[in-house]
Amino acid sequence: MLWNDEVMYEEQKNVLLIGANGTIGGALADLISSDQSVKLYKLSRDDTDYSEESLANHASMLKLAGAFSQIICCIGTLHNDVVSPEKRLSHLSQEVLSQYFHVNTILPALCIKHFVGLLDKRNSSQFIALSAMVGSIGENQLGGWYGYRSSKAALNMMIKTASIEVARSNKSACLAVIHPGTTQGPLSKPFASGVSKDKYYTPAQSAERIWTLSKELTVSQTGSFFNWDGSVLGW
Repeated sequence: MLWNDEVMYEEQKNVLLIGANGTIGGALADLISSDQSVKLYKLSRDDTDYSEESLANHASMLKLAGAFSQIICCIGTLHNDVVSPEKRLSHLSQEVLSQYFHVNTILPALCIKHFVGLLDKRNSSQFIALSAMVGSIGENQLGGWYGYRSSKAALNMMIKTASIEVARSNKSACLAVIHPGTTQGPLSKPFASGVSKDKYYTPAQSAERIWTLSKELTVSQTGSFFNWDGSVLGW
């Protein structure tokens, strides 16, 4: 687990970034590290296997740092050596579906379980998970991408459900999901041919938008699904 070595400031806030080695996670790490009002803690595959035992141990260590103002979870996958978006029902397989749900739903859910208790209870705080617009059931007009869509929809439900429970014990916390927009990188590259240039964002652009929006969200918006521009997306 790593954090920036900037001089501590009286108003310095703790921020945890989970999945800090990915395209968006890395851009967020660069951006947040440049903010001297923040002490950034980063978690990635270099530090944890995301098992229950490992996450619990990291949570115990992070608790010693004090309350956290933001926790941003960037864990997710669209394609790798095992999975690729399915275009039709005949492409479905147990292996692919299991991989999508493991990475896109189960691992973020376990991060919510172990880290949400670190959020500040006296001041506004946020737990943000990166989701995807294609995970919106209401927005689905094209079909396909069964595993990715469904696992992101399930992530959205995890955040929504957790937000209700957390509200009972933390009156300052906002739990939300954000669609970062189609971001340039290995995840989107194979599917970028149909994306217009003005809607294909650099990692730095997406990071700036996520970071800005995450700090603006209040407890009254907990349990919501946002586009990168702050507009509310339908479930």
